[in-house]
Amino acid sequence: MSNLIEIKNLKKIYNVSDNNKLLLFENLNFNIPRNSITSIIGPSGCGKSTLLNILGLLDFSFEGDYFFDGISIKQINDNQINKIRNQKIGFVHQFFHLIPELTVMENVILPALVDKDNITKINNDANDLLKTFEIYDKKNMKPNKLSGGEQQRVAIARSLINKPNFILADEMTGNLDEKTSDEIINFFLKFVTNHNISLMYVTHNQIYADMAKTKYELKNKNLFLK
Repeated sequence: MSNLIEIKNLKKIYNVSDNNKLLLFENLNFNIPRNSITSIIGPSGCGKSTLLNILGLLDFSFEGDYFFDGISIKQINDNQINKIRNQKIGFVHQFFHLIPELTVMENVILPALVDKDNITKINNDANDLLKTFEIYDKKNMKPNKLSGGEQQRVAIARSLINKPNFILADEMTGNLDEKTSDEIINFFLKFVTNHNISLMYVTHNQIYADMAKTKYELKNKNLFLK
């Protein structure tokens, strides 16, 4: 199995202030294979979300090498980076990050609207996702009319609209009750497995972390296989 992502000697220093710098991690070396599921656990403040931001091409202030699908991120321009982030990477957040003024359908299709020439296909794909995630009947509602679990299903559907081959999820069940969390995590892991998508997710829940094939713990400024 070839690797979708290769990280070599990754180091991240966070500038707290002009005279105060915090070393979050250093000398990280790991790969993310294609069609794989990887989890990360670790104490609060250790840099888990920062690592996801780097992998999601949202944070470029790091040392080391990052290869996405064989391409060195440091060797390409902003337009190429934006294209990878928009078309090949999906994001799922703890607090959903849905736009309250938009309907469920509008929230889901939003990342795909860069390609406005295919609006019919975009709408069809969104309808299929909403049906898969069992929220099609809510498509014209605003997010504030949905339960937490329904909002997270919308957020997950949105992350999939561009058919990415890599998804990053940061505490995607952290704002949900236990029953809903179990439903979301089981459904989502089954979906990404069946659709050959690579997933890396951060969680504080050891049971959920153990569901991944590859499990890491971020501590003492480094990643350790569990």
